[in-house]
Amino acid sequence: MIAFIGISPYREICLLFNSMCVASAGKFVASTSKETDKMLSPLDIMALETWILLATFLVLAWFYVHHKWQFLKKFNIPHHPPSIRKLGTIGNMFDNPKQFFLKDLELKRKFGTVYGTYTGWSPRIVISDPDILKQIMIKEFNIFYDRQKRLMKIMGEVLNNGLTHVSRDKWSRVRHTISPLFSNVKLRSMMRGLDKCADVMVNNLRTSCKENDGVFDSKGVFGKFALDAICSAAFGVNVNSQAKDGKESKAVKMAKKLFQASFLTNPLVFVFAIFPWTEKIAEKMNYCFFPKDSIEYFKSLTKTLIETGKTTDSKQEQSIMQIMAESEITDKEARNKTKGMTRLELIGNGVLMILAGYETTSSAINFLAYNLAWNKEAQQKLRKEIQGIAGKDKSLTYEDISDLKFLTQCIYESVRLYPPTVRNFRFCEKQITINGVTIPEGVHIDIPLYGMSRDPEYWEEPERFLPERMEDMSKIDPMIFQPFGAGPRNCVGMRFALMEVRLAICKLLLNFEIGVCPDTPEPPIEIIIQSTSMRPKIDILHLKATPLKET
Repeated sequence: MIAFIGISPYREICLLFNSMCVASAGKFVASTSKETDKMLSPLDIMALETWILLATFLVLAWFYVHHKWQFLKKFNIPHHPPSIRKLGTIGNMFDNPKQFFLKDLELKRKFGTVYGTYTGWSPRIVISDPDILKQIMIKEFNIFYDRQKRLMKIMGEVLNNGLTHVSRDKWSRVRHTISPLFSNVKLRSMMRGLDKCADVMVNNLRTSCKENDGVFDSKGVFGKFALDAICSAAFGVNVNSQAKDGKESKAVKMAKKLFQASFLTNPLVFVFAIFPWTEKIAEKMNYCFFPKDSIEYFKSLTKTLIETGKTTDSKQEQSIMQIMAESEITDKEARNKTKGMTRLELIGNGVLMILAGYETTSSAINFLAYNLAWNKEAQQKLRKEIQGIAGKDKSLTYEDISDLKFLTQCIYESVRLYPPTVRNFRFCEKQITINGVTIPEGVHIDIPLYGMSRDPEYWEEPERFLPERMEDMSKIDPMIFQPFGAGPRNCVGMRFALMEVRLAICKLLLNFEIGVCPDTPEPPIEIIIQSTSMRPKIDILHLKATPLKET
């Protein structure tokens, strides 16, 4: 029955529909009571012609998909047999969720350093051969110019214009505009603001030592520091995310909301991946994977800073976004110029700085603190190195933290174990044969960063935290160890991220000894991918900070 409350002209229609429903229901009851022994035949459900049409469609669909699944076989790329139940072969990755990230190692043992997968009926080639990767990422860069073509237009109009989502000439123009912003001179000028953020973190930990016997939530502490740091450097604003009054600023709430989204749990992402044509619909509808209110908040903040940057006289007070504003060009100029960004590109890359710089950096600090807590010998060695360059007031310069060799080893070893991203990607624009492997035009290349960083072929005792293995980087293949990518499309903010991690750890070890708690999980810690980066699966990761005795 239909209960209708509304405008009177429609009332008669609804009453008539209700009467029809009652009459139909009565006939059905009468019919079933008289013919209880009679079984429904397929022709009672649909006409014969409809059944034939449906069967024909299913047969043709099966032949179409089966034809698509011959693609990798045609190019002699080994792979698991695809099936509908497995959505191609991608379902194999989810057989054991706890081992999801190590699945690439298992497949490498079975198929070698080059093998294929199917996402739906779309083929992908996974490559971990360092010689082939060098050709793909550096020598043949013009053929593998873009990261990927799939899932690139589901971020909404703003982020679709960010550096990671633009292509070819637009990417080159935006990259040339952004790269100088992370020069040594610019990074040095950011140290003052970052130093203040780090001091707030230290003071908050001192309070925790008094109130909670030193136990603190490392994800929370380092996440708030990273947000303060990125907003200070990129936007020139203090979002006060580390305030101890228990009240979160709007910036903190909006940033957290951004990272509650997960690619692995969003069903629409699988629809876009399996049916690529739906992505064009999403782009036209301005669909955004991330919460729109968070994007709108940072979009508004970025707009304000762009306008402020144009009226600021003192160059020393300018943030990254305000400096970027000086490079603004019109849409018409963008067609011909090799440098500069349009207003939409400025906003998109401003929001991207939050996405790329917040979660990945906070996770890197968190994982390193966790590794040092379980490796007291490495922690003590690192502390002595830091104390050797710090002033009596524990002051640090950009040059100081950049010259700490063992600190760099510890950072690299930690991001080897827990890289910022688990995979990298490239898209093949033109068929090419490299070292006997033919890569067809239009195929995506997957680079299994996590799998390569845990591969016993390249790393002795790969599950252990051993900073000493990073002492001579000339012995480590940059194609196997590439936490920040490789080639021209490596991470543009890599040096800024390293500066944040170095400063946070230096301040931490100059003031505290970091230890574990009864509920701190033993290494290796279980991880998940949420939003765009790797993080510990455990919601609250407890560590313990014990103040050092003054000498």
